[in-house]
Amino acid sequence: MNLEQEWQNLSVEFNTKAGQIDSTKLNIDEKAHSLLQDLIFKMKWKLRWIRIIDLPLLALAIFAKGDLKILLLLVVITYEICRALGVRDFNKIKTAVDYNANTKQVLTDNFNAIKKILRGETIFGYIFLPLAGPIGLLAYRLYVHQTMAQVIQLPHFFLQMALLALVGIPFIWLTKRMNDSIFAAPLKQLKDKLNDLMD
Repeated sequence: MNLEQEWQNLSVEFNTKAGQIDSTKLNIDEKAHSLLQDLIFKMKWKLRWIRIIDLPLLALAIFAKGDLKILLLLVVITYEICRALGVRDFNKIKTAVDYNANTKQVLTDNFNAIKKILRGETIFGYIFLPLAGPIGLLAYRLYVHQTMAQVIQLPHFFLQMALLALVGIPFIWLTKRMNDSIFAAPLKQLKDKLNDLMD
């Protein structure tokens, strides 16, 4: 076996393969990576906003007393659980180069992780947005009347809670529109680039 000849054959084959690389595919991959970086940046800020909302509530809970403290702590804990679920999926997004992985597969996995975070936030929004008004009213009434037993005895309390829940429903649509304005176009562009990589 002639090792020098084998080495030359391997070199010729490598150079031939390198010449066959489609430069448009490399361009698509670069654009896909850029779109992914933009989505990751926006997703980081979305997760930070949960913490920004949580900190004032936690500060209020520290100084509150009685049932109001319990209510505020429950809201903070609920937000933090949802944030933790989002961060867990966010940490699955690969930003470093993985030489053992297929580029298209890495981008697809990252795309799916972002979609999963947004889907989880949407579900949380469907549940929480109608409850935001009633929780705010309950917090105010607990601040004034101190105990849940006294608040429940107030006239028309449950009717007011139900009306505030109805007022919160349109905010689901508004929040979805805001999310779409931030994420829909880049996600569609990334999906199109991934489809191009499959061709």
